[in-house]
Amino acid sequence: MRTLTMAMLTMFWTTEFAFSQEVSGTRKDSVLFRLGTAVVTKTSGGPVKIPHGLGVVSNRSSLNLDWIVVTDSSLSLVFDSPVGAQGIYDDPWYRYHSNMHVKALAPVAAFEVRMLTFDVWGEFTGTLSFTQLEDLSSGQSKDFDRVWGIYGESQLRSHFTTVAYVARVRLQDGRTIVADPTSALRAAQAIQANITIQDLTPKPEPIPGFSRRT
Repeated sequence: MRTLTMAMLTMFWTTEFAFSQEVSGTRKDSVLFRLGTAVVTKTSGGPVKIPHGLGVVSNRSSLNLDWIVVTDSSLSLVFDSPVGAQGIYDDPWYRYHSNMHVKALAPVAAFEVRMLTFDVWGEFTGTLSFTQLEDLSSGQSKDFDRVWGIYGESQLRSHFTTVAYVARVRLQDGRTIVADPTSALRAAQAIQANITIQDLTPKPEPIPGFSRRT
Protein backbone atom coordinates (compact mmCIF):
# COMPACT_ATOMS: atom_id res chain seq x y z
CA MET A 1 0.00 0.00 0.00
CA ARG A 2 2.89 2.34 0.82
CA THR A 3 4.52 1.62 -2.55
CA LEU A 4 1.28 2.41 -4.35
CA THR A 5 0.91 5.67 -2.46
CA MET A 6 4.41 6.85 -3.36
CA ALA A 7 3.84 5.90 -6.99
CA MET A 8 0.63 7.89 -7.04
CA LEU A 9 2.38 10.91 -5.55
CA THR A 10 5.16 10.67 -8.12
CA MET A 11 2.58 10.57 -10.89
CA PHE A 12 0.83 13.57 -9.33
CA TRP A 13 4.01 15.64 -9.49
CA THR A 14 4.85 14.72 -13.06
CA THR A 15 1.38 14.93 -14.65
CA GLU A 16 -0.49 17.57 -12.62
CA PHE A 17 2.24 20.21 -12.66
CA ALA A 18 4.00 21.68 -15.69
CA PHE A 19 7.70 21.88 -14.99
CA SER A 20 9.46 24.81 -16.68
CA GLN A 21 13.09 25.63 -16.08
CA GLU A 22 14.20 29.10 -14.99
CA VAL A 23 17.94 29.51 -14.74
CA SER A 24 19.53 32.28 -12.68
CA GLY A 25 23.31 31.96 -12.59
CA THR A 26 24.06 28.41 -11.54
CA ARG A 27 20.69 27.95 -9.79
CA LYS A 28 17.91 26.12 -11.59
CA ASP A 29 14.33 26.56 -10.33
CA SER A 30 11.39 24.44 -11.50
CA VAL A 31 7.98 26.10 -11.55
CA LEU A 32 5.66 23.50 -10.06
CA PHE A 33 2.40 25.39 -10.45
CA ARG A 34 0.72 28.79 -10.31
CA LEU A 35 -2.42 29.51 -8.33
CA GLY A 36 -3.83 33.03 -8.50
CA THR A 37 -1.04 35.43 -7.57
CA ALA A 38 1.10 32.63 -6.07
CA VAL A 39 3.96 30.92 -7.89
CA VAL A 40 5.33 27.68 -6.42
CA THR A 41 8.89 26.72 -7.36
CA LYS A 42 11.30 23.96 -6.48
CA THR A 43 15.07 24.23 -6.28
CA SER A 44 18.06 22.51 -4.69
CA GLY A 45 18.90 23.60 -1.16
CA GLY A 46 22.39 22.18 -1.42
CA PRO A 47 23.84 18.95 0.02
CA VAL A 48 22.17 17.18 2.91
CA LYS A 49 25.64 16.94 4.50
CA ILE A 50 26.06 18.49 7.93
CA PRO A 51 29.60 19.70 8.76
CA HIS A 52 29.60 18.66 12.41
CA GLY A 53 27.84 16.15 14.62
CA LEU A 54 26.03 14.23 11.91
CA GLY A 55 28.77 14.64 9.32
CA VAL A 56 30.06 11.10 9.76
CA VAL A 57 26.68 9.89 8.44
CA SER A 58 25.51 12.58 6.04
CA ASN A 59 28.87 13.04 4.34
CA ARG A 60 28.31 9.69 2.65
CA SER A 61 25.18 10.92 0.86
CA SER A 62 25.03 12.56 -2.57
CA LEU A 63 21.45 13.78 -2.03
CA ASN A 64 20.56 17.46 -2.21
CA LEU A 65 17.82 19.12 -0.16
CA ASP A 66 14.55 19.98 -1.91
CA TRP A 67 13.35 23.53 -1.27
CA ILE A 68 9.80 24.32 -2.39
CA VAL A 69 8.92 28.02 -2.17
CA VAL A 70 5.58 29.82 -2.45
CA THR A 71 5.97 33.40 -3.71
CA ASP A 72 2.82 35.56 -3.57
CA SER A 73 3.12 39.23 -4.53
CA SER A 74 -0.34 40.04 -3.08
CA LEU A 75 1.18 39.81 0.43
CA SER A 76 3.47 42.84 -0.17
CA LEU A 77 6.48 40.73 0.93
CA VAL A 78 8.18 38.10 -1.25
CA PHE A 79 11.22 35.86 -1.09
CA ASP A 80 14.14 37.41 -2.93
CA SER A 81 15.81 34.01 -3.51
CA PRO A 82 15.16 30.35 -2.63
CA VAL A 83 14.40 29.72 1.04
CA GLY A 84 14.42 26.50 3.02
CA ALA A 85 15.60 24.74 6.15
CA GLN A 86 18.78 22.72 6.55
CA GLY A 87 20.20 20.77 9.47
CA ILE A 88 23.15 22.12 11.45
CA TYR A 89 25.02 21.20 14.61
CA ASP A 90 25.15 24.33 16.80
CA ASP A 91 27.03 23.01 19.83
CA PRO A 92 25.53 21.59 21.96
CA TRP A 93 22.25 21.43 20.03
CA TYR A 94 21.04 20.04 16.73
CA ARG A 95 18.98 22.63 14.91
CA TYR A 96 17.19 23.64 11.77
CA HIS A 97 18.73 26.72 10.14
CA SER A 98 17.51 29.06 7.44
CA ASN A 99 18.76 32.29 5.90
CA MET A 100 15.62 33.98 4.60
CA HIS A 101 15.98 36.54 1.81
CA VAL A 102 12.89 38.76 1.59
CA LYS A 103 11.87 41.90 -0.28
CA ALA A 104 9.15 44.35 0.74
CA LEU A 105 6.84 45.52 -2.05
CA ALA A 106 5.18 48.05 0.28
CA PRO A 107 6.10 49.54 3.67
CA VAL A 108 6.10 46.56 6.08
CA ALA A 109 6.00 46.59 9.91
CA ALA A 110 6.04 42.84 10.67
CA PHE A 111 5.83 39.46 8.93
CA GLU A 112 5.69 35.72 9.57
CA VAL A 113 7.34 33.00 7.48
CA ARG A 114 6.39 29.33 7.89
CA MET A 115 8.27 26.25 6.71
CA LEU A 116 6.82 22.76 6.49
CA THR A 117 9.47 20.05 6.86
CA PHE A 118 9.49 16.53 5.46
CA ASP A 119 11.92 13.62 5.72
CA VAL A 120 13.49 11.68 2.87
CA TRP A 121 10.52 9.25 2.92
CA GLY A 122 8.03 12.03 2.30
CA GLU A 123 6.71 12.04 5.87
CA PHE A 124 5.67 15.37 7.42
CA THR A 125 7.87 16.24 10.43
CA GLY A 126 6.60 19.66 11.53
CA THR A 127 6.05 23.37 10.86
CA LEU A 128 8.68 25.99 11.64
CA SER A 129 7.69 29.63 12.15
CA PHE A 130 9.64 32.89 12.11
CA THR A 131 8.06 36.24 13.06
CA GLN A 132 9.95 39.49 12.67
CA LEU A 133 8.82 42.92 13.92
CA GLU A 134 10.85 45.34 11.81
CA ASP A 135 10.16 48.27 9.53
CA LEU A 136 11.01 47.58 5.89
CA SER A 137 10.55 50.30 3.30
CA SER A 138 9.02 49.60 -0.10
CA GLY A 139 11.64 47.97 -2.34
CA GLN A 140 13.95 47.09 0.55
CA SER A 141 15.57 43.64 0.59
CA LYS A 142 17.06 42.01 3.67
CA ASP A 143 18.35 38.65 4.93
CA PHE A 144 17.11 37.14 8.19
CA ASP A 145 19.09 34.35 9.82
CA ARG A 146 17.14 31.96 12.07
CA VAL A 147 17.60 28.68 13.94
CA TRP A 148 14.99 26.39 15.51
CA GLY A 149 15.53 23.80 18.22
CA ILE A 150 14.46 20.18 17.73
CA TYR A 151 14.20 17.09 19.92
CA GLY A 152 17.38 15.38 18.74
CA GLU A 153 19.59 14.33 15.88
CA SER A 154 17.21 11.67 14.50
CA GLN A 155 14.96 14.27 12.87
CA LEU A 156 17.91 15.91 11.11
CA ARG A 157 19.30 12.59 9.92
CA SER A 158 16.38 12.19 7.54
CA HIS A 159 15.47 15.85 6.82
CA PHE A 160 15.03 16.39 3.10
CA THR A 161 12.24 18.75 1.92
CA THR A 162 10.96 22.18 2.96
CA VAL A 163 7.84 24.03 1.80
CA ALA A 164 8.30 27.73 2.66
CA TYR A 165 5.74 30.52 2.45
CA VAL A 166 4.93 33.96 3.86
CA ALA A 167 2.00 33.39 6.23
CA ARG A 168 1.03 36.97 7.06
CA VAL A 169 2.25 40.54 6.83
CA ARG A 170 1.44 43.67 8.83
CA LEU A 171 1.83 46.85 6.81
CA GLN A 172 2.98 50.13 8.28
CA ASP A 173 -0.49 51.62 7.72
CA GLY A 174 -1.90 49.05 10.19
CA ARG A 175 -3.44 46.62 7.72
CA THR A 176 -2.75 42.89 8.11
CA ILE A 177 -2.62 40.61 5.07
CA VAL A 178 -3.10 36.89 5.74
CA ALA A 179 -1.93 34.44 3.08
CA ASP A 180 -4.31 32.07 1.38
CA PRO A 181 -2.75 28.76 2.49
CA THR A 182 -4.08 26.83 -0.50
CA SER A 183 -0.81 26.91 -2.48
CA ALA A 184 1.34 25.77 0.46
CA LEU A 185 -1.17 23.08 1.36
CA ARG A 186 -1.35 21.81 -2.20
CA ALA A 187 2.44 21.62 -2.44
CA ALA A 188 2.58 19.77 0.89
CA GLN A 189 -0.17 17.31 -0.07
CA ALA A 190 1.81 16.38 -3.18
CA ILE A 191 4.47 15.09 -0.77
CA GLN A 192 2.17 13.59 1.87
CA ALA A 193 -1.47 13.36 0.82
CA ASN A 194 -3.04 13.43 4.28
CA ILE A 195 -1.61 16.82 5.34
CA THR A 196 -4.40 19.11 6.60
CA ILE A 197 -4.75 22.84 7.10
CA GLN A 198 -4.24 22.31 10.84
CA ASP A 199 -0.72 20.96 10.17
CA LEU A 200 0.31 24.39 8.89
CA THR A 201 0.04 25.79 12.42
CA PRO A 202 3.46 25.67 14.17
CA LYS A 203 3.95 23.93 17.50
CA PRO A 204 6.10 25.32 20.36
CA GLU A 205 9.81 24.63 20.05
CA PRO A 206 11.06 21.82 22.32
CA ILE A 207 14.41 23.58 22.89
CA PRO A 208 14.82 27.35 23.39
CA GLY A 209 15.87 28.85 20.05
CA PHE A 210 18.86 30.81 21.36
CA SER A 211 21.29 31.85 18.65
CA ARG A 212 24.68 33.49 18.78
CA ARG A 213 24.07 34.98 15.31
CA THR A 214 23.26 38.67 14.99
